[in-house]
Amino acid sequence: MHLRRRQLSLALLGLPLAGCAYRPLPVLPTQAAAAPVPIPPWRPLATGQRWTYRKYNGFNAELLATEEHEVVAIEPLVRIRQRNAATSAVQEEVQLVGGRLLQRDPAWDFVQNYDPSLPLWPAKLAPGTRNVFWGKYRIDGFSFPYWINQTTQVRGWETVTVPRGRMLTLRIEHLIRIEHHESHRIETTRRDTLWLAPEIGRWVAREISGRYIVNGGDGAYQGLEAHDRWELVSWT
Repeated sequence: MHLRRRQLSLALLGLPLAGCAYRPLPVLPTQAAAAPVPIPPWRPLATGQRWTYRKYNGFNAELLATEEHEVVAIEPLVRIRQRNAATSAVQEEVQLVGGRLLQRDPAWDFVQNYDPSLPLWPAKLAPGTRNVFWGKYRIDGFSFPYWINQTTQVRGWETVTVPRGRMLTLRIEHLIRIEHHESHRIETTRRDTLWLAPEIGRWVAREISGRYIVNGGDGAYQGLEAHDRWELVSWT
C-alpha cells in the first residue's frame, strides 16, 4: 500500500503546518440541472473506445497522473486497460457485459476483485434510486475473502466542468464499508462519487476518499485514506 494512504491522522491533516501552504483540491464545479427530455441513450461499449483523465491528489491538488482508459475486449467480459502516461504502468478494470457490474476495480490502493460482481451504478438511472449491496472481495495474491457493503444513491442531474469542458451528468454516490485486509483496522468507510455522462458511456469525473479507525497499542486513532479525483480530458 502506498505510504500516503496510510496512517494520516485527522488532526495532522486538519491543521496546516507552520511555514507550509495547505491547498486542497478545489471542489469540482457542478450545478444542478433539469433532467433532459428525452433521457440521452447510453453509449454502448465497443472495443477501441478511449477516455483520458487527469488524476489529482485531493489533499494538496497535485497532478498525480494522466491516465488513458481503453476498452480492449467486450466478450466474454468487458476489459478496460488503464495506462499511466508517465510511467506506462498498466492496470485492468473488468466488468460484466453491459458495463454496470464490476468484477475488478483498480481505483483503490489495492485492486479489489468482487464476488458477486459489484454494481458500479444501478440499472435504473433515475434520481432517488437507492440500492444496497453485500458481497465479498479479494485482493491480488491472496485467497481470503473480505466482506464489503455498498449503499448507492442516484442524486440527480448536474452539469460538471472538467478539462474536456462543461458536460451534463448524472451524479451517483456510493457509501462503502469494508473489512480491511490490515487486521488492526477496526472500521474502514469510503465514499465514491461518479458523474456519469450517457453520451460518453462512462464517468466524466470520479472522486474517492475514505477514513478508518485503527486499534493501536496506545489506543484507537483515526486516519485518512487517499483522496483522489479523476477529471475527463478527452474521449473517442
